[in-house]
Amino acid sequence: MTKELTTSSIDRQNILNNPYAIEEIRKAAGIQGIVFEGEIKFLKEQLAAFFEIDPRTIDRYLEKNIDELSKNGYEVLRGKRLQEFKLSLKTGYVDDINVVHKVVNLGLFNFRAFLNLTMLLFESEQVKIFRSAILYEKKNI
Repeated sequence: MTKELTTSSIDRQNILNNPYAIEEIRKAAGIQGIVFEGEIKFLKEQLAAFFEIDPRTIDRYLEKNIDELSKNGYEVLRGKRLQEFKLSLKTGYVDDINVVHKVVNLGLFNFRAFLNLTMLLFESEQVKIFRSAILYEKKNI
């Protein structure tokens, strides 16, 4: 089944369309994100560190799967929303995230897009462990 998640958009979407499964997986994951607009968001660099992969690997997956990831909550902030995000980092006392002042757009993953990326990736041992946990949660729901 793990392999099917990397190749089958239907299998991925079946999990991603189940709000109860998403919530249970979120609780079990324990990954820390940034609260923005009332939702937990993740930067590419945070996910790369979590999965112990190079951020360029995530870039490659974004290029190949942008439609699916966007449908599931990946977005690129620009303009006013980007400024609001930067401000929320300052007011939220997030010290370990370096958002360069000259950035004109910034990609963010919500938890659903994070899970979507987890189901697409296969280069990381961390991803395989996390994907097994997703399948375990799905089986028990």
